[in-house]
Amino acid sequence: MKMKKANILSCVAISAIVLSGMGITNVKASDNTTVSIEKVVEKSLNPEVQNGGKVSDDFQDVSKNNLGYASKFHIFAKEATLNAHTNGNLAVGSLFGNVNFGTNITDEKLLDKDISYVQEVKNMSESSFVSSNDHRTNKVVFGEVNDVELGKDNASPLVNETPINHLLNNEIFQDKDSNEYLDFDQEFAKLENKSGSLASTNSKTITNADFPDQNQRVIDLSDFEADANNQIVINLDPEVLNASTPLTISGLSADKGGTSIIINVDTKGQNPYAMNSQIKLRFNNGEENPIERPNQETEYFDDNHLLWNFYDSSAGNKQFDGIIEMNNTFQGSVLAPDATINIHHNLDGNIVAEKVNVVGGETHRWDLQDNNNIVTVPEEPGEPDENNEGKELVDPGFTIDPTPTSPEPKPSPENPDGNVDEEDKEEDDDQEIIINGGSESDLDGNGGLDLTGKEVSNQNPNNSSEEKTLSSINEGSGLVPLTNSAQSTDTSSVSGLSRLPQAGATSGILLTIIGVIMLGLGIIVKRVRS
Repeated sequence: MKMKKANILSCVAISAIVLSGMGITNVKASDNTTVSIEKVVEKSLNPEVQNGGKVSDDFQDVSKNNLGYASKFHIFAKEATLNAHTNGNLAVGSLFGNVNFGTNITDEKLLDKDISYVQEVKNMSESSFVSSNDHRTNKVVFGEVNDVELGKDNASPLVNETPINHLLNNEIFQDKDSNEYLDFDQEFAKLENKSGSLASTNSKTITNADFPDQNQRVIDLSDFEADANNQIVINLDPEVLNASTPLTISGLSADKGGTSIIINVDTKGQNPYAMNSQIKLRFNNGEENPIERPNQETEYFDDNHLLWNFYDSSAGNKQFDGIIEMNNTFQGSVLAPDATINIHHNLDGNIVAEKVNVVGGETHRWDLQDNNNIVTVPEEPGEPDENNEGKELVDPGFTIDPTPTSPEPKPSPENPDGNVDEEDKEEDDDQEIIINGGSESDLDGNGGLDLTGKEVSNQNPNNSSEEKTLSSINEGSGLVPLTNSAQSTDTSSVSGLSRLPQAGATSGILLTIIGVIMLGLGIIVKRVRS
């Protein structure tokens, strides 16, 4: 009887040891699962990639600019989808980059660094960005949710496993230690306040009835006076840009630091709001024969003093949160912080919106300049301004060097077509495509892709113009810029957890083996005694 009790107690003890081993195994597996999840989350934080720092490191003072930091980026948006060539840099929260982008290098050679920030790459073309050369470098900062790998053995760097063929290792940066290069929520709050403030400015409202000839609609800036901030603020009734005839802004200054022109466009609840007017810009500076600026690629930004502020007077906060359809060629920077902008034709300037969709045509970087206290709008059209008398407008770029140190070169021929789409321009040779990132002709020659990624043709195929022209600007001009859904790559997903290694199970297994051995010994002892 005693022997049976002893055997029973031995079995209970051995069973307890076996169960303990199994429990330890399970606990270790659970702990290891947590560790593996942390490793997946931290996978994107490559120590070899440089810390991107803060946007203020690259652009020290933007307090005088109506767009703030957004003025330094061609597209500034919480989300951007690129289906047609985008000639400019980006600062975006999420990027669906189905085609290339980047500020092309022109013969002007004025931009020394092209800076972009992409917080989350959903997808991106391998030909994105523009290769550096002797007078241009890049700085591209990616958010910490992206997997960034530097190139090795002459291979291209990788972002979420996509080769980025136009960037060098030392041009790639990343957010580190929860630092964000740019806080979009904070910046968009500032932009909303600026938009509302500009919309509240007491100024004249222009309607279509103010134009004697609907086919020749001209806003002559000599009819307006600059305010104490050297700004001319004009309000537009929604019907003005709804019209399909051209609208010319005449009297703009090509001088660096020219008078800022703010045009508030009241949508009055229209959603979507259709911008159907071709925008033409006339730089006369008192000249009898004003020069019209074409849509163009450029590195010269000193002559952009025009900001279009889209708002909604029927909304309590005056913010327009609908859709803006850009149905014609456009020039001047666009501020619509709560809106979605769909671009179907060429657009030159900053594009600031919650969502930006480049559907067709091309977009061209043309940075809005800071406010200046020198009034540069002519008093009367055709009358020379004292401050500008004797100066010559240079085409293209329409630049005036305020302190020339050498004879000004002769202007190149004007583009006879003015502001038109550039879809029918000559094809770039292979070398230019490699250096400059290509154009929409790399896709199908007809304009690009729609919002779903399907090929579409441009809506204005009969228009054409020569895009690239030389800007005759003396060196040292003072320009120092320091640079829906498609297939997505979910960089935050934790895959393969069911196959996590049981790294902590060894001790539990050993205890189990020991328990089995002891059980065997107990059986042997029992048989010997019996």
